Amino acid sequence: MARRKTVLTDWYSVSVDTLRGWGIFVFVVTAAVVGYFGFREWERHAIEREAVAVVDESRVLIQRLHSEPGLADFRSEYDSAWATLQQARAHLGRKDYPRALSTGRRARALVLSVLDALRHKGAAGEAQFVTAQGGVDFRRGENGRWEEARGRVVLRSGDYVKTSPNGSAEIMFVDGTLYTVRPNTLFLVTRTRNETGIASEQAIRMQYGWVDLSTAQNASRIATPSAEARVAEESEGSVAYDESTAQTRFAALRGRMEVISGDSTRRLSRLQQVVQDAGGKLSGPRGLPGRPQVVEPTDNLEINLDRTRELRFVWQPVAGAATYAFQVSRSRLFVDNIIDVAGRTTTRATLGVHGEGSFLWRVAAIGREGAQGPWSAPRRLRIASLRGAGSDGDRTPPALDLDDVKSYGAIFIFAGHTEPGSTVEVNGEAVAVAADGTFTKTIQLAAEGWSFVELKARDASGNETVRRKRVFVESL
Repeated sequence: MARRKTVLTDWYSVSVDTLRGWGIFVFVVTAAVVGYFGFREWERHAIEREAVAVVDESRVLIQRLHSEPGLADFRSEYDSAWATLQQARAHLGRKDYPRALSTGRRARALVLSVLDALRHKGAAGEAQFVTAQGGVDFRRGENGRWEEARGRVVLRSGDYVKTSPNGSAEIMFVDGTLYTVRPNTLFLVTRTRNETGIASEQAIRMQYGWVDLSTAQNASRIATPSAEARVAEESEGSVAYDESTAQTRFAALRGRMEVISGDSTRRLSRLQQVVQDAGGKLSGPRGLPGRPQVVEPTDNLEINLDRTRELRFVWQPVAGAATYAFQVSRSRLFVDNIIDVAGRTTTRATLGVHGEGSFLWRVAAIGREGAQGPWSAPRRLRIASLRGAGSDGDRTPPALDLDDVKSYGAIFIFAGHTEPGSTVEVNGEAVAVAADGTFTKTIQLAAEGWSFVELKARDASGNETVRRKRVFVESL
C-alpha cells in the first residue's frame, strides 16, 4: 500500500482574543496620538486668541492716546509704544503668536504708562509697576516713607524699590525696558545724561540684589557700587550683586551687553557672562549653558487628582550642563516656590500629586563652573478633583475682586483676581486669566454717561460669582 504524502502549508493560527487585543491597542494608540495633536492645536488657538485680543487692546489704547492733549511732551514714549505695537502686528502676520502676545503686552503697558502720566499732570515718571507679589515696597526720594507697591504705581527718578525675601515685581520703563526684580533687592531709579546734560538712557543704581531685564528700542544701564552694565537695545540680560561678598555677575542672555569697571571693559554677546570679584577685577567672558527645551507635561495640562498620584517632568539635555535647577510655583514670578532645587543631575523629575491648584514650572541648566543659563519658558498645569462634582461637590462661588479700574474717556481697564483655574468674562467677553488668578481687561463703551459693566467668574464646578461695576463714560 502506498503511503499518503504529507503536505505542509505555511499557515499560522491566531486566536480571536489576540486579534481583539491588537485592535484595542491600535485604537488606544490612535486615540492618544489624535488627542495629543488635538490638544496642541487647541493650545495654539488659545494663544492666538489671546494675542489677537491684546494687540487689539493696544491698538484701541494708542488711538485714544493719539487724541490726548499734551502728548507732545511724551513723543519719544509714544513712538516707542507705536513701534512695539507694529512689531506685535508683524508677529501676528507671521503667525508667531507667543511673540505677538509678549510684544503686545509690552505695547499695552507702554501706552498705559503714558496715559497715566497725562492723566496726572506733573506726575510723569520713568517707570511703572506692572505686577508686585510678596513683600515689595517703594520710597519717594531719600526722605520719603516706604509704601507698599501695587500695579500701575508710577516711579520717578530718585525713587527707591525694595523687595523682601519673598517679594518680586515687574517694572516697565517708559522706553519699553521690562525689569523683573528678584527677592532681596534694593535699587534707585535714575536716568543717565549726555554731555549737554539732557536725560538720555533709562538707568537704575543697585545697592544689592538681582534684576533681570529685557530692552526694546533703547539701551538701558545698571550701575552697581563698582561697575556699570549697558544692555543694548533688543537684548536680554541679568545683573546680580552680592553685598556680603562684593561680587557681581553680569550675564547677557540675548543680544549684547557692555560692562565697565575702572579702566576695564568687557563686551558680551548671547549666552556669555563676566564676574567681578571683591577687588573690582573683571573676569574674561565665559559661556553660559543654553535654555532647556521642556518635553512634558504639555502646557496648560488639566490633571484629575482622583486618578493621578505622580506627575513626571521631562526636558531635553543641554550641552555643557552639569546639573539643572528646577522650580514649581503658584506664582508666575516664581516667589515662595513649592519646589526649588538646583542640583538635579538628570533631565527628569517625578513629584507626588497631593492637592488641587494651578501651578507653573520651569528649568535652567547649570554649567560645570556653576554658571546658570536662562530659564525655560514657564509651563502651566492645573490639578483638580472631579469627584463629587455637581450637586454633592464644590458649591462655593469663586472669589472675584477688582484691584483697580482705570478710565480714559470711553476706555476702561479692569484689573483684578479670582480663584486660580476659573474663567472670567467682562460684559460677555472672555478674559485671559493668569495661573495665579490675576487678569486685566480693556473695554470700550459707546454710550455716554453712567453705565454698568458686568464681571463674571466661573470655577471648574460651575459655580459663578457676578459683580457689577458702575462707571461714567466721557465723550472723547
